[in-house]
Amino acid sequence: MKAGPLETPYLLTLPDGYDGKSPVPLVFAFHGRTRSHQSMHDSDASGLADELGHRYAVAYVKSLGPGFDQPSDQLRIFDALYAHLAGNYCIDTEQVFALGHSSGAAFSELLACERGSRLRGVAAVAGALVLPECAERSAMLLIHGERDAVVPVSRGRAGRDHFLVANGCGREASPIGAPGCVSYVGCEPLLPVEWCEHSEPTYQNTNHGWPSFASAEIARFFGTLGRAPRPAGTSLIQNESFDAGSEPWQVGFSGSAKGTSSVKGGALCATLESQGENPWDAQVQYTGLKLEQGREYAIDYRLWTSSASDVRVKLGLDAAPWTEYWVNSVVATAEPQRLRSSFTLSDRAQGTMAFGFQFAGSAAAQLPLTLCIDDLSIALAPAP
Repeated sequence: MKAGPLETPYLLTLPDGYDGKSPVPLVFAFHGRTRSHQSMHDSDASGLADELGHRYAVAYVKSLGPGFDQPSDQLRIFDALYAHLAGNYCIDTEQVFALGHSSGAAFSELLACERGSRLRGVAAVAGALVLPECAERSAMLLIHGERDAVVPVSRGRAGRDHFLVANGCGREASPIGAPGCVSYVGCEPLLPVEWCEHSEPTYQNTNHGWPSFASAEIARFFGTLGRAPRPAGTSLIQNESFDAGSEPWQVGFSGSAKGTSSVKGGALCATLESQGENPWDAQVQYTGLKLEQGREYAIDYRLWTSSASDVRVKLGLDAAPWTEYWVNSVVATAEPQRLRSSFTLSDRAQGTMAFGFQFAGSAAAQLPLTLCIDDLSIALAPAP
């Protein structure tokens, strides 16, 4: 995966029967120090592929160095890979999870703190919380050896205690799952916290390795976490500002329309060099949107063009029969405009939808014509 000058490999497995049409949940898996994404899949996380692979898409990600010790760079890689997978595979973005071992577990806990709004749940095996404060939170399962000689259990307990407070949990717990595992009472409904303390002498007898029950417990925990309803005001668009590139947005030219695209100054810009016949012969679009029948949506974006020109903005199916549910014609100019609209999806969409900007054909008043977009959001409108 590439994010600017940063690049690292990953291994993606897809569940049996994946057809690219029915959304599947996604798990990010992060290995321990000096290990690799391949060893995480093959042997280090005993039984994980068998427990998760039949139901989840699983992305095993290689660290930039020997471990996940470059948080800002690793977050950039995560953001780019998240956008790439969501844009190129049929992923249920309300069922995305992260897990890790040791250094990868510490990074998973960092993701709970920094990207919790994108994750339904996190599992950390022999990890530690590396941030003193967290901006976000997630449902958590933490597994730790009671005599861990590499990452002391006190650090695992400190992470557990942080998430107990953050997730509104009490200190009382009841047994759940494998021996040594407990679930805490009083947590906010969507934010459970579970803790497993074990004595298995794995990883050269350091009590630091992946215990035999961990994969089954992680599968059980993730399986209990239903799709969280998306709160009003939360954008359905994952890449709103193009700080880490353009994915998963798509720029397309068809028919006789020709052009190029790039990210410039934090905006996605497409330049039309040959006019084409129809507005949709040149378009910038975001696909894979899942909208709910009967709900009102707020649409917000910034738009400008190199010279005054018509732009057709639309929401419609991202595959045949390409049914359109909302269309707005905008006169764009070289002065950036912030435009807001709202619409209610009255009919059930027969598939996922695309949010697109079309600007070829007679809409293009002058060539070459550059269209730029930035700061985009489609979100459920608050209830009246």
